[in-house]
Amino acid sequence: MTVRWSTVQVHPRDRVAYWVDHVCNACQVDCEPRRDTALFGDCAVADLAGTLQFGKGASTAQALSRSPRQIARGNADFIHVCVMSYGRGLFSQDGREAVLEPGDFLLSDRTRPYRFIFDGEFSQTVVMMPRQMLTCRVGSAERFTAIRIEGSKGLGGLLSPVLQNLGGQLRDIPAHAQARIAENVIDLVASAVLSESEGLPISSGMTYVRVKFWIESHLAQELSGERIASECGVSVRHLNRLFARDGVSLMQYVWDRRLARCQRELTDPMMCHRSIIEIAMASGFKDQSHFSRAYRARYGRTARDDRATQTRAKHRPNETLG
Repeated sequence: MTVRWSTVQVHPRDRVAYWVDHVCNACQVDCEPRRDTALFGDCAVADLAGTLQFGKGASTAQALSRSPRQIARGNADFIHVCVMSYGRGLFSQDGREAVLEPGDFLLSDRTRPYRFIFDGEFSQTVVMMPRQMLTCRVGSAERFTAIRIEGSKGLGGLLSPVLQNLGGQLRDIPAHAQARIAENVIDLVASAVLSESEGLPISSGMTYVRVKFWIESHLAQELSGERIASECGVSVRHLNRLFARDGVSLMQYVWDRRLARCQRELTDPMMCHRSIIEIAMASGFKDQSHFSRAYRARYGRTARDDRATQTRAKHRPNETLG
């Protein structure tokens, strides 16, 4: 569902009151439109699979603040990814400041005060994602707020157009595909902010989060403790200590994640065109019998049983796993 507000049909003398009462109140921010400029504004919010929300707005020069009063109203369980589409904005939070040019984006945390100043007409896309879904990938969000990610090159250049355009394409995306897309978007945002912070000193907890995210992104490849440690810049001994705290070994965690990916794809209608063996091999399994035994031990049923739960599944003659 999409909710939209616009000042187009509002008399000019009433537009500031309308914008503050409707848009700013719904977004739980304090608005300070410039009084020397005739205000106009347009804003729309849409959902993606009940997981992400997309907001897109355009307006004239103003300052937006997330004050303690607004924070106390609630609705703080989201992290916002703010993307500049047009104009320029100065964002400050957690003692950092960032100037956003068109295409650039950053994270803002709804649990702490921030201020966003736009010095002229602007257009912005905001992707609102549940806090836990991002922090389980990057750790504490406080480390990454108000850090500009350039939208013209690298991972930022790849991601920025996706973030800006996805909200407008929701009506054409099948419902069963939206949950997977939401997960992929969060993965890409996590990759971008982690990449931007490379080289900064990090805690053991953050190292643990980064290692898990790296593993998740490389499950299809040959993995060993030595390779994971080398790619993540830590020792094998340190990795083993980190995972031992959760009562699991490093490689056991890798196999658990491979099984979880297989189970997700076997029950995903979008994956019905892929055979069980294709899904298993794409998740890093090389031995059919090992996969079959491990899957049954983990889930108490065979891979073929899970595939059969999807009415759209198309069984192939060469499926020998499960």
